Order: sequence, then C-alpha cells, then structure tokens
Amino acid sequence: MTETSDIKKIHIAFDGQDTPPLKIHQLFDPKKYDQLIGVTGEITADFINKYLSKFISVNVALSSEPTSRLSADEMVTKVALTNALLSSANKEAAKLFSALTSDNQANILNSLFKISIAPTQVIHSKFYLLSNSTTHDTRIILGSIDLTEAAFDDQRNQFEEVLVFDNNIRLYQSLAEHFKKDLQPVLRPFFTANLVKAAQKQIEESKKDQENNKQESTGPVILDNETTDKIAETDMVDLIKHDVQHDIDHELIPDMITKSMRDVTMDRSQTKEKIAKQVKQHDTIYTLQKEAVSPRAAKPKLKTREKITKQVQDALISGMSPQQRNAEKKYTTFLYDRPMERNIANNNSGLYVPNDTGTHPIPFGKITTISEIREGLKSIDAVMKGYQQFVVDYDANYGKRFFEAILYSFTAPFLWEIRAKSSLNPEDGNDVPNFLVLGATAGSGKSTLLRIINQLTWNTDRSLIDFGTIYPSQTPQKKAKTVEAMEHYMKLGSSYPVLIDEIEPYFFQQDQYSRHLVVDIMNELVNHPQPIAPLIGTTNYDSGFTMLRETARRTYYLQIDKVIDESQKGAANQYIYNVRKTLNNTLFKDFVMRMANLLEDDETPWRDFNSATGRLDFLAMTRQLFKNYYEMANMPLPDYFSETICDDFKESSRNRWAKLYLTQQDDFQYRQGDESLLFDISKLNTFNGFTADSIEKYRNALPIELCVDGINGKRGKFVEIKAPEFFRWIGEHNPYEENEAGSNENKQKNNSIEEKPKKKGFWARLFG
Repeated sequence: MTETSDIKKIHIAFDGQDTPPLKIHQLFDPKKYDQLIGVTGEITADFINKYLSKFISVNVALSSEPTSRLSADEMVTKVALTNALLSSANKEAAKLFSALTSDNQANILNSLFKISIAPTQVIHSKFYLLSNSTTHDTRIILGSIDLTEAAFDDQRNQFEEVLVFDNNIRLYQSLAEHFKKDLQPVLRPFFTANLVKAAQKQIEESKKDQENNKQESTGPVILDNETTDKIAETDMVDLIKHDVQHDIDHELIPDMITKSMRDVTMDRSQTKEKIAKQVKQHDTIYTLQKEAVSPRAAKPKLKTREKITKQVQDALISGMSPQQRNAEKKYTTFLYDRPMERNIANNNSGLYVPNDTGTHPIPFGKITTISEIREGLKSIDAVMKGYQQFVVDYDANYGKRFFEAILYSFTAPFLWEIRAKSSLNPEDGNDVPNFLVLGATAGSGKSTLLRIINQLTWNTDRSLIDFGTIYPSQTPQKKAKTVEAMEHYMKLGSSYPVLIDEIEPYFFQQDQYSRHLVVDIMNELVNHPQPIAPLIGTTNYDSGFTMLRETARRTYYLQIDKVIDESQKGAANQYIYNVRKTLNNTLFKDFVMRMANLLEDDETPWRDFNSATGRLDFLAMTRQLFKNYYEMANMPLPDYFSETICDDFKESSRNRWAKLYLTQQDDFQYRQGDESLLFDISKLNTFNGFTADSIEKYRNALPIELCVDGINGKRGKFVEIKAPEFFRWIGEHNPYEENEAGSNENKQKNNSIEEKPKKKGFWARLFG
C-alpha cells in the first residue's frame, strides 16, 4: 500500500521531464526574469509581496471558476458581469490593494503592476509568461496553479499540475500574442481609476503631513470604509453603464445583451431553490460523516458497515416526508428520448421505454401497415364524431381544438428537439411551448379528452394525475408543494407528457406558481435544450380564465368552452365508452418513427411561420405527417384538421376587452393629445357586478403592446391604452378618428400622479 507521504501532489514537469518540486521563488525567479504576464484564477497580496515585488513589470488577468449549462448570454450576465459587480460590491480590489506593501502599492499607482478583470467575458484560461527584457530568456508555466501560496502546498490534499517550458520561443510568442490580441481588448483594470484616485489623494495628504512633521516615510495606503463604499458604488455604476456599453459599441458582446440583463432574474426562484437544496444536502452529508465515527473515543474509529448502512439509508430519506414520497410515486410513465442512439435504418426512433419488469430500456416505435394507419385515423374520427354529435353548438372550427390537442400529444416527446432546431436564438424557443393547457367548462369532456390522449399515445388511461390530490387537502403549504411535485414529474428524464387533470386557476393567476414552473422551466429549456417532459393539463375555464402574460407567452392554450348536451349525457357516455374500447397507440408508434426520420433530415424546414398570424407553427411537421397519413389511407382531410396553431388565449382576451368597452364606453376617457384611452380599472369590483379577481384578469388579458409606456401602462389604478391600436384589436370603429384634428370635446384632464421618491437603501451594509 502506498504511503500518503509518498504521493506527489504538486507535479512539476520541466520541458516534459519530471523534476523534484521547486520552491515558488525558483519558478517565479526574479533574478532570472523581470517581467510577468498571465492569467490566474486567484492572486493574493502575500504572493505579490513575497514573490513578485522584484519584478519590473507584472500584468495579470483574473479568470473565472469553471461554468457549465449556461448559454452564451448567461455567461455574460450571470458569470462575468455578476462576478465583476460582486467583486466591486465586496470591495475586493480595495482589500487587496490595502494588503500590499507600500512599494507594491506604488507599483500599482505607477502602472508597473496591473491586475485586470473581464467584466463581460468569462476567462477560463490559466497560464504565466515570464521574460527578461535584457537577456530575452523566457519561461512558460502552464497548469492548474493559482498565484497563491496554498496552490503550492503539497500537504493541502489538493493535486496541482505545473508544466514549465524554458525558452520555447514559438509557444511563448503564440501565448503572448493571444494575450495581447484576444484577451487585452476585453480586460478592465481591477484597481479602478476611482480607487487609484482615492489612493493618490491619501498619499498627497500624507506627504503634506510628512513635510510638516518631518517624517521619513509616508507608509502604506489604507482606505477607510466610507471611501471604499463610495469607490464600490461608483465602480458598479461604471461597470454597468460604461464597460457594458463600451463592449457593445465595440461588438465584443451582442447589442441585445441588454435584454438578457433585463431577463437575468427570470429563473431566480429556481436558482434559489437549488442553492437551498445544496445547503440542505451539505448539512445531511456533514451529519453523515460526523455520525459515521465513534463519538467519544479518544482515537475516533469508523463505525461498523451495518451501522453506516443504516445511517446512509436514513439520510437518503430524511429530506422527504411520507407525503412527499407518495406524491413522487404518482408519476409512473417513462419514455426516454436519446437522439444519439437513433438509427432509422434499424428501426430505432431514439425513444426508449422500460421493459415489462423495469430492468432495462427497450426501443419504442414501429412502422405499421396502411390498414392499421387507416384504423388509427378512424378511431380518432370516431372520437371527434362523438364531440360533434353531443356537444352543444359544435362546429368544425371548435373541433379543431380537440384535434390540436391530439397533435400536440403525439409531438410532445420530440418538442425539445424541435425547439432546438427551430430556434435561431434562445428567445425563439418560447415559440415551442412545453405546456398545453385545455381551458374548459365543466361538462365539456376535457378529462375524457385527456384520457383519450393517454390511450392514443400510451395505450392506457391510467397515467393521469389529479392536481387536487397530489397532496392531501390538509397538507401545510399544499400549493407550493404541489407545484414542486409537478416540476419533479417533468424533470425525471422522461419526455412523455405529464398529464394533469383539473389544475386549479390560482396556479395560472398567481406569479409565485405559474412563473416558477412555466416561465422558469421554459427559460431552462431554451437556454439548455434537454428532455424535460411537456405538461398537458386541464383547468376550469368558467368564462373567466386568465393567465399572467409571461405564462401565456410560453403556453399553448386551447379553449374548450362548450358543454355536452345534458339531455344526451347518457348516450354520450355510452358512445365514448364504446369508442375508447377500440383505442390503441399503434398509430403513435408509427408516428414516432416518421418524426424521428424528419429530425434526422437536415433539410426538414422547422421554421414554418403562418402568414396570417406571423407565429411559428411548431406542429407544422406533425400536420404534414398526418396529411400523409390521410393520403396513404385514401381518406379525405377532415374539417377539424387545422392548418395552423390556434391562439385561443389572445382571442379570449380580445373578447373580454371588447365586451368591456361595448358595455362600459363611458368609463373609457379619451386623451386627444396622446391619442390614448384612460380606464379606471378599480371599477371592476364586486360592487359593480364583477368578480373579486376581475381586476387582475383584465389586466393580464391586456397586451403590453397596446399600453402607453409599455408595462407601466398596465400598472396602478389607471390603465392607459393606445386608442387606434386598441380599436383595431377589438375590431370596433375608432369614434375619435374624425374628431382628433378639431374640437377639444374629448380632451381629458391629465392629472399626473407623482411617485414618491424611493428610499435608497445602504447596500454597503450587505457587502460590508
């Protein structure tokens, strides 16, 4: 057995040859080299003071910690800029500067020593280039080491690699040129002009005292808290306003990075949960380590394997209540999408399901016969005829909603791939929603449709999850836990849709729920394509369903607001019962093979925009496959076949505001100068016959683009709407068009409401 003392943790190789560990001053030899440029993950004042003081010139950039699963824009906003702002807020430069010797502080102020950061770029490089301006000797140091003494401590239980190349001119010139041409343009001084100015001011004052008191030395610069607070504040403003704008102007970062900055908090709730979970996990693991050792022995020993096994078992379930474990078990349907395993020639769609015993995955999908395709289409048609026969006021346009839901469910396992192929940038990904919501009135057959979807795709009707029973009714924080469970179902690695029945309206209307699940998951998907299962859910429409705009933007909403004829309820139930006995997933198995083939074909046109709506039809290829099915089966295209996606949320929002205007015209006050309408939204109260939540329903239903001053036009007591655009939207004549140039008849007083200035918090209390 190897003794731990024999293990070489600092591995140094000179020109490819192993060499005994060298001291830091031998590697960074100030007698042989007088100049240093490079990139390091960390640099300490002690290292500078001990090992770099005798260098004539030092130019070092600070790199970032390794980062994964972030988009290009997130690397700017969530890593580079965030780290730079945190560094300023925590006054790291001032602390490092104050810890330097007065000679090294002078080197900084005289620009002999430079330390830099990249506020809008992530640097993950690490190298050091030493040279002698007289002898022209060079040294290259590559590896994992930072400019800290700890990095060279072979007793630290940390392995480090150090590769040294002396007088390798070509490699040295290559790295030096890379630093100058590639890194230098994105670098900014770590010791900012604000810090330098404050330090110089203190030195000047110190010199005056020195002259007056006849002192021999001015001593080091030590900046007080008030000064460093001001430096940090100014530096943070400069980082955002000056440095970001500079890099945009010089095309170092895209000009739309400002949108990414605006959206940087959109998935913050998810991030906070991950951090909280990590803290909890660490606490559990720390406790496990502690309890694995005998508690009172003078020389602690590890407990027996049996005792440790019991402790591990307890630890793994300690974070979950029995209710949580029961909630997790409600999802049992798994369909895994693995595009890298796809092999069309061998009839492998890339989809896998567990075998009957659950011991290993098996391929899913099979090309079927034309007669079976015909039978599958006839089964769907039988379902549609049931709605046609028994739903009050059914028409072909209404029937399209049911068929669209079926098309979405067939496409669901591949949505994450389609999203990646159809998106030119992350924002485009929202056009391929991972959520289908069936907004329906009671008695419309929505739950039956969900079961039919389950049968057509999974050959069972038992995969539905009832929203209200995920947790028992008396469970503390039931709403939050229910949403957590839904997120858990979606992130199990399966791409088969999570089928949720009777989602309560609060989920869509309250920001902490719908934003957390819908918005955050969509942001995660568009930035990091992965098989997160789509969610297909039903909810009660009840003539008043609404969603937060951010949720609606990322949701495919189909409105099923017509009920089954009460007088024919018995016949309808018997009919659909008989139809459902004939349903199977043979057509779906064939469909996945054909869709997989399209996904493998680089010529497949995924960016299909509808000319009428201007929106991406993310189901375009699904429609084409079904058109092919009808042609193969020699069946006419049914009237419930939609040529493009439906937009029921926008339509229901339009109808809501159109009815409001037509019935409450006197409450819409016209401002001629601004060509806008002012509406007192507080009038939508129970006293005037509206429901308790009508204000938020109407506010959510009003598109931001119709509001004066954007989102601010929707806030507060008075909603201000662009009149011409509003009337075009609701499809009504604009009565003010003829009068705008003339009379003041419709002018309204513009009572501006001044906002009280917000109190400025002292952020320095947070960062110290």
